[in-house]
Amino acid sequence: MKKKRIGEILTDEGLITVEQLDNALLLQKAKNKRLGKVLAELGYVTAIQIAETISKQLAIPLVDCSRYSPSKQILSLIPRETAETKLIFPLEHVNNRLVVAMADPLDFRTIDDLSFQTGMKMNIAVASENNILNAIEQNYGSSEVTWDVLKEIPSYGEVEFVKEEVKTDDKQSISFQALFKDSEAPPIVKLVTMIIADAVNYKASDIHIEPRDKHVQVRYRIDGELKNVLSFPSRIKDSVISRVKIIANMDITNRRFPQDGRSALRLKDKTVDLRISTLPSVHGENIVIRLLDPSTGLIALSKLGISEKIIKPLIEVISQPQGMLLITGPTGSGKTTTLYSILQQLRTETKNIITIEDPVEYKVPDITQVGINDAIGFSFANALRSVLRQDPDIVMVGEIRDLDTAEIGARSALTGHLVLSTLHTNDTVSSITRLLDIGLESFLVTSAVTAVIAQRLVRKICLHCRIETTANGETVNLPVTPLKTYYKGEGCQKCNHTGYSGRVGVYELLRMDTPLRRLIARKFTEGELWEVARASGTKTLFEDGWEKVAEGITTIDEFISKIPCPEVLHNNPDKRASRFRKKRESGESVLK
Repeated sequence: MKKKRIGEILTDEGLITVEQLDNALLLQKAKNKRLGKVLAELGYVTAIQIAETISKQLAIPLVDCSRYSPSKQILSLIPRETAETKLIFPLEHVNNRLVVAMADPLDFRTIDDLSFQTGMKMNIAVASENNILNAIEQNYGSSEVTWDVLKEIPSYGEVEFVKEEVKTDDKQSISFQALFKDSEAPPIVKLVTMIIADAVNYKASDIHIEPRDKHVQVRYRIDGELKNVLSFPSRIKDSVISRVKIIANMDITNRRFPQDGRSALRLKDKTVDLRISTLPSVHGENIVIRLLDPSTGLIALSKLGISEKIIKPLIEVISQPQGMLLITGPTGSGKTTTLYSILQQLRTETKNIITIEDPVEYKVPDITQVGINDAIGFSFANALRSVLRQDPDIVMVGEIRDLDTAEIGARSALTGHLVLSTLHTNDTVSSITRLLDIGLESFLVTSAVTAVIAQRLVRKICLHCRIETTANGETVNLPVTPLKTYYKGEGCQKCNHTGYSGRVGVYELLRMDTPLRRLIARKFTEGELWEVARASGTKTLFEDGWEKVAEGITTIDEFISKIPCPEVLHNNPDKRASRFRKKRESGESVLK
């Protein structure tokens, strides 16, 4: 058998590029994960694709472990701990040969060890990682060693736990199927059920129920844009609002003060969290329901729209053992999703990862997630102080709002922690001035911050109705080179006749380098920061967005409406860019 590596096999088959392999190898080296797992987490390939490709290239049978029922005698040949660690599963015993499924059949050391320990020859098959883990869980059962240890622990019968009586915010779970089937259900229940269930089916992120003078307007936010979906008479608005409050376990008698609640729904095989907020207005209570679908919240890093020019230095940044990475952008620009995608890459059994969020939006396995509560004084700063006593390796702070949080986070980054957080600023450069404005010392900014990412979300052109079009003068006042071909969505049933389907990120990455540190250490203007950033190779949001227009991912209209043009480009793009480039190439200081 030729000793080919998995990365080489996948590259030869054309499933991944050399650049994608380099990114995965860089992350694998830093986080000590299997290469196949890293590639799958990055979204370059699936575990099934890896197994199928290995099977094809090495002429090894691809098996489904769930179809086998090995006896206890066969299972005893490979201890559960070894099976889970090495991702192997014994299938059957034939003529002094043990048939074993492996996620990595190129792990020859493990094969040799198994042959030596069992005294048998090995017949190797390949299966996906999840397939093997599921088979281990179903066939090995609970560890007997664990139960033996538990039996030896003394009972401590004199110890008694006292529960503190507190109000809980446990999620209610609503069976929508039962509600729909119940023909005797009141009309209000049916109406509220329909509004929420339809929003889930349309993949909306928010529901707005807004009282007007003579009616109540219902709008869904789909792909970042609000859309009117229905309206109903004002005479039933109080009943509808009360029904929503009952779902969220709110006080239906309180109509003068804002309230926040939460719930959950199960629709078919999907569970979606609901975050519900009420706000008194002139015509009645305004309601916004945020829909959080855990299945769509965790997105692989490569699926976010980050270009190869940015993803490689980003992986280098998060592979460092310490430092602070900031993600910035307005509300709804996808900052939290990017943070969760990064956390997926960093998640490993050797790292203690703790997040501080307001609120915890998506549950991530193997990570400790903490929700803050300002009502009892448990703020980001207070939570961060407590978290640092929990021996964390990586800390994610949902948002830096004040000097205390910024200062504790920065000092944590200097004392061996990797800190991830967000800011509300327009671009990467303004994040530096924002940190200084809230009172963070310049030496902490330059020493702690390793990189800043700015991002926006733009709608993607629907692939089912995409057509070529012309610019019609939209690019006249833009500092860009006109393209030969533009695209737009004509509108079809797949995209609900909008021409768009889904969203993709537009990114800007600023790394903290020596020229930037020197400039921050003295008085500077934001324009000077931009000059140094551009000289160091920073690609702006505007440039990254225009590339997505050129690639036919989004439209000119969407690009113009969502992506700001930095002054450094808008004022005199050609002259300034060439000046920065000449200085950098000649070795002359860009600070002059």
